[in-house]
Amino acid sequence: MRRAVVSVFAVLVVIGAMLLPALFGSFDDSESDAAAETAVITDYTADFEVDDNGTMTATETLDVDFPLSKHGIFRFFDIADPADSHIRYVPKNIRVTRDGSSDGVSLSTERGGRYVVAKIGKADVSISGNHRYVITYEVDGVLSDPINGARGSQFYWNLIPGGWRMPITKATLRATTPTPPQDTRCAVGAGSDAGCQASAAGNTLTVTTGSLEPNTPVTVQTALSTAAPGQKSLPWSIPFDPVFGRSVPLAIVFALLAVVAGVVSWLLARSVREPPPAYPLMYGPPEGMGPAQGAYVLTEKISDDMYAATMLELGEKGVADIDNVDGAWTITGKDGDFGRLDAVTAQTATTLGVAPGQSFSAQPGDVDGGKALKAARARFDSSVTSWSQATGLMQVKGIGSIGALLVIGAALGAGYLFFFSPFHMSLIGLPLAIFAVFALPLAAPEAKTFRTKKGREAWSHIGGFRRVLGTASSEARFDFSGRKELYTQYIPWAVAFGVAEVWATKYRIEVGEDPPTPSYFGAGHGYAAGYGLASMSNFSADFNSSVSSAISAYQATQTTSSSSGGGGGFSGGGGGGGGGGGSW
Repeated sequence: MRRAVVSVFAVLVVIGAMLLPALFGSFDDSESDAAAETAVITDYTADFEVDDNGTMTATETLDVDFPLSKHGIFRFFDIADPADSHIRYVPKNIRVTRDGSSDGVSLSTERGGRYVVAKIGKADVSISGNHRYVITYEVDGVLSDPINGARGSQFYWNLIPGGWRMPITKATLRATTPTPPQDTRCAVGAGSDAGCQASAAGNTLTVTTGSLEPNTPVTVQTALSTAAPGQKSLPWSIPFDPVFGRSVPLAIVFALLAVVAGVVSWLLARSVREPPPAYPLMYGPPEGMGPAQGAYVLTEKISDDMYAATMLELGEKGVADIDNVDGAWTITGKDGDFGRLDAVTAQTATTLGVAPGQSFSAQPGDVDGGKALKAARARFDSSVTSWSQATGLMQVKGIGSIGALLVIGAALGAGYLFFFSPFHMSLIGLPLAIFAVFALPLAAPEAKTFRTKKGREAWSHIGGFRRVLGTASSEARFDFSGRKELYTQYIPWAVAFGVAEVWATKYRIEVGEDPPTPSYFGAGHGYAAGYGLASMSNFSADFNSSVSSAISAYQATQTTSSSSGGGGGFSGGGGGGGGGGGSW
């Protein structure tokens, strides 16, 4: 249940990240301190030819006077319809010439793709004086349904968009429609209902104007007898284009891929899970196995508690004494049978140099000790995993061995597609993100291996032993009456399992007195006696704190040494042809 709740929450976070481009695209990133416009359009001539399929071919001829040196002009197109956020007027086949020759056009988008920008000119070329620009482009779906419910269609368009920053001295605008225009209205200025007249001759409307201030649109609205052929409409509004793109079939494909990715990753994650065996009550560990080894077979993880338990095992087997003075730990080897040690504990003693008459110390701030501990801990981790495979208890899994790479790769890929949106469609990243969410168990350390038949038998035995040590209820009672020393004998195991407190409580309940202090703790320091009362879990915390501090001191030395717009005419808005331009 917990796993399901976490997965649902993670999926919601992923969807929220996917929707971020819609939020970012809604902010106005225009600069209020843009340079003042010095260029002037002395003559603005535009011809718009609309066929009965609703495709418009536009030719805009602009005579521009540059009194100061500039590089050229720019023209931007607003694909939105102010009256319907689901309509898109996307320009295509944009071509530009200056004085009859190509002048270098670069196309880009702004504000999440709402604006298509044509940058005309070259940064390393400056021009001045009078120049003629001819801009041609096409737009589909410019014929819409009449707003009054009448039959036929309408052409509602900004013949001069309201975003031109340059003043216009005069304009001649012609629009040729599939059928003769009827009930034509013409307006100058945003929100205006008048200001100009459109004369009709056959299927062509003509509008002429005098001078126009910057950001002044010229809009026509006319009824046609031909039926509206349909417009490019999407289920989502324009701010969500950077999320879902502008193709419903493509969006459906990636949504389905996300579902498929979720199912596949869930099945892969399920394949690396091992059903736990029964845990019958066991009153002792498997023969020849140390606490770190047993805890690893049980959990497939290596923890600090397991490392501390290995130190305790040195004392329990009678080959070392353990002392703590002012936070400094000393493990001193003594005469004893080192052959009784399990392979991992013996390897750790050798790495630390613990032998009869020889000791190892770990104290906060000790660089040399930290270096030795860092090496010993790395050796400890590898010896535990290699032992489990060498003894045939565990084997490396196929998918689990590369599971972490798959999850990390999917997460990084999704993050890149969400936040940088190179294809202007963050939905593309959803399948990768969903895969990363449901395949997360593949990245767990235990996903890399699986227990063999022999390993599952050991797993069952060790799980039953942990059940006895870590369950305070009567179902797992432990009889200390015959051998009270069993308590100290199994302290390393209780520490490795993380149940030292429960193990001490069981002793108190069964015997009626506080647990004894292990004999291998040095006496006379006033510290060892406290462990008998507070349980051996304190040892793990204190020892690992010293280890961490020493390793940190060492790593600090390594770091030090290695570093030196606008709407159109007519109240209520509507129509296409938004955009504008300026000089640069």
